[in-house]
Amino acid sequence: MKTKHRLKIGYVGVSIPAYFAEKYKVREKAIAGLTQYGEELDFDLVAIEQPVLSSEDAAAAANRLQQSGIDFLMIQNAGCSMGEQLYPLLDAAPRIGLWSVPDPSLEGEVQLSSFVSMNHYASVIKRHFRGRDIPFKWFYGEADSKRFRDRFTVTARALRADTNLAHTRIGWIGGISPGFVGMLPDEAMLRERLGVSVEPLDLSDVVKRAEAIEPNRAAESIREIKGAASSITVSDDSAFDRVTRFYLALHDVSQEMEFDALAVQCWSTIQQLYNIAPCMAYSWLGSEHDMPVSCEGDVPGALSMHVLNLLSDRKGSSTLLDLAALDPERQAIQMWHCGVTPRHFANEDGIKWVDHVTLGRNGTDGPYGVAGDQQFAKQPVTLSYISENAEHILVVKSEVVDHPSAGFDGTRGWLSKIYLNGNPIDIWDLINTFTVRGLQHHFAMGQGDVTRELMELAAWRKMQLVEPVPYQDYLQRDGVNV
Repeated sequence: MKTKHRLKIGYVGVSIPAYFAEKYKVREKAIAGLTQYGEELDFDLVAIEQPVLSSEDAAAAANRLQQSGIDFLMIQNAGCSMGEQLYPLLDAAPRIGLWSVPDPSLEGEVQLSSFVSMNHYASVIKRHFRGRDIPFKWFYGEADSKRFRDRFTVTARALRADTNLAHTRIGWIGGISPGFVGMLPDEAMLRERLGVSVEPLDLSDVVKRAEAIEPNRAAESIREIKGAASSITVSDDSAFDRVTRFYLALHDVSQEMEFDALAVQCWSTIQQLYNIAPCMAYSWLGSEHDMPVSCEGDVPGALSMHVLNLLSDRKGSSTLLDLAALDPERQAIQMWHCGVTPRHFANEDGIKWVDHVTLGRNGTDGPYGVAGDQQFAKQPVTLSYISENAEHILVVKSEVVDHPSAGFDGTRGWLSKIYLNGNPIDIWDLINTFTVRGLQHHFAMGQGDVTRELMELAAWRKMQLVEPVPYQDYLQRDGVNV
C-alpha cells in the first residue's frame, strides 16, 4: 500500500482479581491475535503484557502507551473491570476501541463478565465524559473469530488511511480549468480539518522542466509507454515526445516535493504553452507510479483519489471520472473521462493511445495528443468525492458490468448494482441526490469495495455522508424539503 507513515495500535487488557482473565489467558490470546493482524494489515502493535488490575496499574500503562505515540488503543475488558481503570487510558490515544470476549461457559459461576464491563465503559465515555466527545468503536469476540476479524480489519484499514491523511501533500499545478469554480479548495480548511497541505505551482515552470528532459531518457520512456498499448493512432508523433516529457517532469516534481497526489490543469493553458493533451501523462503516473493525478486542477478530486488509494491493497492509482450517461432501463450509469484512467482498469482489449477526443476537434488548433482509450473490465468499484472542504463525503459501491453499448470514446465503463452508504439505490434517486445536493461533477473511482472503510474514516473524521434524496416530480431544495 502507498503509505508513508505506519499505523501504531496499542493494546491493554484490564480486569480485577475476582475474575479469571489470567486463568483463561485472555491477554495472551489477544496479543497473539493482534500481532498476527499487524503483519497482515501493516501496523505496529504496542502491547501492555502485564495484567492491569487497578487504577494505579492503568495509570502506569496509560503513561507507557502515551509515550509510544499510538494512534489507536484497544482497551480489552479481559475480565470484569472497574470504571476507574478506564479514566487514565482515555488520555493514551486519540481514538479508542472497546473490546469484550465471551465467557468460556454460559452457565454456572460467571468467569469473565467481559461484555458487561465493556457496556459499562461505553456508558462512562458517553455519559461521564460527554464533554470530551471521545470517539470509540466496540468489538466483540476472540481475535480469531470471523466477526472480530471483519470488524477489526475495517478499522485497521480506515485508521491506516487516516494516519497518512494527516501528512498528505497535494501539488496543485496550474490552478483549475476555466469555470471549474465549484472545485476551488479552501487550503486553510483542508489543513485544519485533515492536516492536508496544498502546494500551488506554476504550470509554465513544469513545462520548462519538460523541455529540459534529457532526450535519451524521454526516448526510453516513449518505448515503454508505446509498448504497453494495444494500438496507437496519434496523428502527430511529436506529441508523444512532448507528453512523455511532461509525464517525466510531473514525476520529478512529485518526487522532489514529496507529493502524495497531483491536481493539474489539463486545459486550456497547457495547449497554449506546450501544444498537448496531457491525459497520457496522468494515466501513466497512475498505473506505473501509484500517483493519483486529477485533471482540470481538481484538488478535492486528487484528495479523494488519494484516500481511495490509501484504503486499497491494489497496485496502481484510482481514477477521476464524469457521470456521462444514463441507462435507466438497465439501472446503469456510464462513468467516463477523456483519456486519463490508468491502464490497469482496462478489459482484455487493453489501452490505446489516441488523439484527445474533444480538445481541438471543432477548431483549427487540433488535434491534440496523447490520451487513452479503454473500456473498463468487469469488477467491483468504489466511487467517492470529498467535498465542502472535507465536511462531506460521497460513498458509493458499484460494479462495472457488460453493456451492449461500448460507451463514449475515452476511458469509460458502465456501472450497475449501485449502493449509496451501503444501501441499494435506484438510478433516479441517485441522480436526484447528486443534482439536488449540488455535488461536484467529478467522481474518484477505485478498484474494489472499500465503502465500509470509507464510512469508518468519515466517522473518525466527523465527515457527513451524502444522504439520499428520493426522486420526486416537484421542486426539491437541499436543506428545505429534503
